[in-house]
Amino acid sequence: MTPRLHLLALASLALLSPAHAQTADASARLERVEVTGSMIKRTDSETTAPVTILKREDILRAGATTLDELLRMDPSVGAGGLDDIGTGNGFAAGTASISMRGMGSAATLVLINGRRIAPAGVVDPNSGQSTVFNVNAIPMSAIERVEILKSGASSLYGSDALAGVVNVILRHDYRGALVELNAKQRFDGLFKSQTANAMVGFGDMAQNGYNLMLGAELFIRDGVGIAEAPDLVRSELLTELYDRLVPSSTSSYPGNLYTYNNGKSGSFRGMLSSSCATQGPYSSTVATPRCLWDSSRYAQYTGDQKRGSVFARGSLDLGGGTTLNAELMASRVKNDYEDSPTSRSESLSTWGDSQGRTVQFMGLALPANHPDNPTRLASSANPVLLPNSSGSTTRYTKPTVMGLRYRFADLPYDYHTQADNVRLVVSGSTRWADWDIDGGLLHHYQKNTKQLTGRLSLSGLNQVLADGSYRFGGVNSPEVLARMSPDLNDWGKATTSSADLRGSRELWALGGGTAMLGLGAELRHENFEVAADPRTAAGDIIGRGLGEAGGSRNVAAAYAELQLPFVKGLETQAALRAEHYTDFGDALTAKLGAKYKLSDWAAVRGTWANGFRAPSLSQISSSSVFSFSSGYRDPRLCPVVNTNNDSCSLSLSTVSLANPGLKPEKSDSYTLGLLLSPRGGMDLVLDAWYIERRGEVDRLSAQEILNREDQFPGMVMRLPPADGETLGQVYQVRRPYLNLARSSTGGLDYELSQRFKLAAYGRLKLSLKGTRTLSYKTQYEQGQPVVETLGFYKVPRTRLQLSADWSLDAWSVRLSGNHQSGFQSFDAGGSCDDTLTDAGFGDLCRIKPWRTADLSVSYKGFKGVRIGATLRNIANSRPPFDPNEDEVGVTSGVANAYGRYLSVNVSYEF
Repeated sequence: MTPRLHLLALASLALLSPAHAQTADASARLERVEVTGSMIKRTDSETTAPVTILKREDILRAGATTLDELLRMDPSVGAGGLDDIGTGNGFAAGTASISMRGMGSAATLVLINGRRIAPAGVVDPNSGQSTVFNVNAIPMSAIERVEILKSGASSLYGSDALAGVVNVILRHDYRGALVELNAKQRFDGLFKSQTANAMVGFGDMAQNGYNLMLGAELFIRDGVGIAEAPDLVRSELLTELYDRLVPSSTSSYPGNLYTYNNGKSGSFRGMLSSSCATQGPYSSTVATPRCLWDSSRYAQYTGDQKRGSVFARGSLDLGGGTTLNAELMASRVKNDYEDSPTSRSESLSTWGDSQGRTVQFMGLALPANHPDNPTRLASSANPVLLPNSSGSTTRYTKPTVMGLRYRFADLPYDYHTQADNVRLVVSGSTRWADWDIDGGLLHHYQKNTKQLTGRLSLSGLNQVLADGSYRFGGVNSPEVLARMSPDLNDWGKATTSSADLRGSRELWALGGGTAMLGLGAELRHENFEVAADPRTAAGDIIGRGLGEAGGSRNVAAAYAELQLPFVKGLETQAALRAEHYTDFGDALTAKLGAKYKLSDWAAVRGTWANGFRAPSLSQISSSSVFSFSSGYRDPRLCPVVNTNNDSCSLSLSTVSLANPGLKPEKSDSYTLGLLLSPRGGMDLVLDAWYIERRGEVDRLSAQEILNREDQFPGMVMRLPPADGETLGQVYQVRRPYLNLARSSTGGLDYELSQRFKLAAYGRLKLSLKGTRTLSYKTQYEQGQPVVETLGFYKVPRTRLQLSADWSLDAWSVRLSGNHQSGFQSFDAGGSCDDTLTDAGFGDLCRIKPWRTADLSVSYKGFKGVRIGATLRNIANSRPPFDPNEDEVGVTSGVANAYGRYLSVNVSYEF
C-alpha cells in the first residue's frame, strides 16, 4: 500500500510544480508520437525495448483477413493461443487469442489504443487459464497499425503483460470516403472468404476543429470439412494409421445389438437392421456383418464464420490545445461448427451436475417390449436366433433386454457460437502548466453465447425408451427428437470499466537532452460471469461437462515513468507501478531500460522488467468447471492392477475449483539489443530476450491428486463404504487452482535489411527477420525436475522470414519466404506414439520443418484506386504431418492446411 501512496503523492506534487526546463517549441511537440512500452512521446521509434510495428500497408500486403491470422505471421508469436478455426468442441469455442513466446494467451496483454479490452466470457479448463482476449472481435478495416512490444510491461500496463503486449491502434482523423472489397480462396474454390467494408470521414482538425469518421465491415468465411479435400494433409497416412474416413465405429446407424449387463460391456449379437449402408465383417475370421460408422468425415479444417462490425470516432478541438475524443466499436462474430452425431453404447456413462453430484446413464438398452427389440416376440415355440461373435447364433426364447450401440444420425450435432462486443471510450487531451495530459473513460462489454444441438437428455432418452416413441433406425417426429435432444444455450459475459489519467512533462536539461517525467493513475472495475444451460447444470445432459463462474473486483493503480539522458546519446527509462486488487491484494512492478548510441551507426539497448498476472476471476472467485473422463486408478483400492477390480479403471467427474487463496503469477524479463547501420541503407537489429515466470496458476491432474490423497484433504470424494469395507469407491476428484508451475524461455530476435535505390528502376529492400529460441524450460510443480521442452511438441527452435520488396511509381511487389523448424511429435519426457513405431513409421516421430513462399503485388495508378493481390504458399507446400491430429492431420497453432490460395483486395477512395 505504501508504494502506491508515494506514487500518488509524487503525482500531486509534480502537477503543481513549475517546469525546470525551457518548453520545447510546438512544432517539436507535434513530431513526437507515443510508442507502445512508454507513456512519454518520442521522435525515435526504436525504444529501449524491441517493438515491431505493422502498418496499414503491411496489413494489406499480408492478405490476412483476421487479426489472429495476421499476428501469427510474426516470428515472436508461438503456439499456446486459442483459434476459432477448426472445431467448436471446447469450452472456449469461437475464440481466438494470442500467445507470445509460446507462454500462453494469459501471458500476452492485448490493448486497443493503449487501453484494455474485456476478456471473452468463456472459461477454458483445458489450458487452466481463462483470461482470454478474443482478438477476432476487432475489425481489420478499423486498424491503422499494430504495435507488438516484445518484452514484459506490467510496470506500465499492469496484469497479463508478462511475455509482451499487442497494441492495436485504430484509424482516426480520416477524411473522405472509402469502399474496400477483399476475396480469398484456393484455386479449387475451398477456404473461401469475403470482406466488404466502407468508411466515411468529415472535417479537418487543423482547419475545421473537428473530425467525424464512421465505418462498417462485413466478413464471411466458408467452412471446409476434411471430406471435401482429404488430400491436403497426407490422407494416405491418416487412413492407414488411424482409419480416417474409414467406417470403423460400432456405434453406428442403424446400430449393433449387444448383450446387456447393467452398464458393463456386452457381447455382439448382430446388426439392428440389414439396411446399414456401411457393413463390415466382425473380424478377419468371422464373416458375420457389423454395422460401422465413420465419425471422422465430420471433422473440419475450418468452420463457418460471419462477422459484422461498426466503428465510429469523433474528435473536437476545444481550443487552447484541448481535444475531446469519443470512439465506439461494436461487433458480432458468429461461428458454426459441426461434428459427428452423438452415440451411446450399452456401457455405463458417468458425469455430474453443478452441485458436484454424480449422475449415471446405465447404458443404452432396448426394453424387452420395445418395438425395435428383435426378441420382443420370442418364445419357446418361436425362438429368435441372433448372430454372435463366434460366427454361430444365440437362441432367445423370451423377450430380453438388449444392449445397443447406436449413432443418433437424425440429430445433427452442431455448435453455434456468438460473441457480441460493445466498446465505448471517451477521452481527452490538453496542455496545462507544461504538462501534456491525457485521460479517458472506458466501458467494454462482451457477451458470449453458445447454442448446442444434438446432445441427449437423460430424462428425455429414458422417456422415449420406456414408451417406445423413438424408433431406432426409423423416421421420428420433430416432437420426439426435441424431447430427447433439446437445444442447449450456454452463455458468459464480461465487462471492464475504467477511468485513467496520465501526464508527461519536461523536467530539466541534462548532458544528453531533457529529462522527462510521466505519471498516471487508473481505476478499473472487472466483472465476469459464465453459466451453463439449466439442463446441463442439473446433470440432465448425458456426459456433458459444464463451466460456471462469477465474480467481480476493483483495481486501483498509480504509475510513473522517468527518462534521464545523463550524457549525449543516452536514453534511459525507469518505470514503477503499484496496484491494489480487492481480491488478492497488492502488486508492485518496475522496469529499467537504457539505449546508448555508440556512434552515428551503432547503438546498444537493454531492459529489465518484472511483471505479474492477476489470477483470473474464474480462478480466484466463485467458479467450478466439470469434466468427465475414464481410466483413473485409485491406488488405495487398487494397489495392484487387476482387470477385475473396477477401482483400477474408474470413470470420474473432475472439478476445477476456484481458490480464493491464489497469489498472482510473477515474472522477470530481460532484453539486450544491438542496433547497427554500418552503411547507407543497411540496418541490423539483434535482441536477446529471456523471460522467467513463477507461480503459474494451474491444477494437478486428477490422477496426481488420487496418488497424493493425504496431501489434499477433501479433494477425493468417495461413496460411503459398503458393508464389510473400510473405504468407499471414488466418484469425483476436485482439482483446485494452485500456484504450481515455473517456466523460463530465452532466445534471439534478429532483423537485417538493406535498401537499394535503383534509379529509373525504382527501389528495392531486402530483409531477413526471425526468432531463434535457445531454451524453453518448465517445472510443472515446485520440487519436480526442470524439463527442457525446446524442440518437442509445438516448441520449434526457429521461425524466420526472408523478403524482397520492390517499388516503382504506382507498383509495389513483395516476395517472401517463411521457415519454421521441425520438432518432436511428443512432449518432453514422453515418447513417440506406439501407433507410429509399430507400423514402421518412426520417421513421423519428428514433425518436419514447414517452408512456404508468398507473393504480393499492388497497383495505385488510378486515382483513388488501390488494387492488390497476395498469393500465399506459392508452391502449394503441404503442412508437416502431425500424428497427434488423427483427423485433420495438422495443428493450427503452428501450421495450416490452406495450401496455395489467392487474396485479392480492391479499394476506391473518393
